[in-house]
Amino acid sequence: MKDGMIFPFKKTWRSRLDLDYLDETSGRKIASRSGQSPLKDQADHTTLGKRLKQFADYASKETLGQVHAGGFLHHKIVINPDGSRSSPSALSNGERKKRICKEWLEHLKQYQSSSRNPVIQHRLVFSMSAPFHDKLVASGLNPDSVLQISLKKVLRNFQERFHPNDSIGYAYGLHHDTDNLHAHVAICPRTANGKYVGVSMSRTRDSGNKNQMTYLMRSFDRENRRWDKLLADPEKLRQELGNRLDADKITIAPKLSAKQMESLKQEQSLYSTRLRHAYQSIQNLETVLEKKRQAHRTVRLIRYIPRLLRQSKPMPVRTIEKVTASIEKYSIREMQTLLFRMKQTYREDHRIYSQHYGFPSNQNQNHANRRTQPQSQGQRQTF
Repeated sequence: MKDGMIFPFKKTWRSRLDLDYLDETSGRKIASRSGQSPLKDQADHTTLGKRLKQFADYASKETLGQVHAGGFLHHKIVINPDGSRSSPSALSNGERKKRICKEWLEHLKQYQSSSRNPVIQHRLVFSMSAPFHDKLVASGLNPDSVLQISLKKVLRNFQERFHPNDSIGYAYGLHHDTDNLHAHVAICPRTANGKYVGVSMSRTRDSGNKNQMTYLMRSFDRENRRWDKLLADPEKLRQELGNRLDADKITIAPKLSAKQMESLKQEQSLYSTRLRHAYQSIQNLETVLEKKRQAHRTVRLIRYIPRLLRQSKPMPVRTIEKVTASIEKYSIREMQTLLFRMKQTYREDHRIYSQHYGFPSNQNQNHANRRTQPQSQGQRQTF
């Protein structure tokens, strides 16, 4: 395995569309790990917590078990039955999977294949090596976010190379249930315009295959080298993140447990007080930012209702609404930038405090994505 992200294998699926394998919290995935038949309560998060490996501090509900849509499928699932639109993040994971399946199958029906056994989906796996994962965490980056960014960029390059002026559709989910963080990807075999999407590897010069797999691996390798260069230059990495609107999500802040917070409170020194207040400020700002985002989505939905009812608003009203929306969007971006800077400052304070004072020894400071208990060789999943 390379010291970075790798592209292990591909499988073509012809029998049926199955997106449950993208969701690591689904009953079928849990049953496959435990070797038991699926149970109704196995998808429950309280049960899941006992079955999955220990997650890193950065793992959250935003990545745990979530299935995401990309390409033209992303634009289709946001449309509600009444014609309005919902952000994918505003949909439940179950609703998102349901919409992806519905749009996927309807799209394949629209462009039916002449084959007796047509391809339903291509399954891919993007995996991240443990050393590279730890490099990202040590640099204050969320490995989940980096894997998502790389995945989307590689598939966008794939689309531009083999399907220019068209769009591919895919769905993916991040998995933390092995020793390596990885993403399962399902690619729709038809583009938005109905062209066949192949993911083959040419083994001879006379083969009619376009060697898409080799291109994917090379694109993945280029993306891996790009991140390596950024990690080797902290100043360049800081500039790169500063130019991204999602820098606050990519950057992670070491979590403090309840016992650690109590210890800092009892110490009452300048350094402990500063660290405790910084951590609380980050949590408060994250809460406020999420509320603002939800309110912004709600306002957009309300503004869309008159259009749905074919009611025209006066021009002054429309102008005021546009200006208000622009100001609100700018406010959210300002808060994102502030949160990114606060996390950077907090990380440095946390590092200094840990070196000079330390935290209670019984607290786990390991942010690695692997579980604390060793896994037997027989149980380890290979790719």
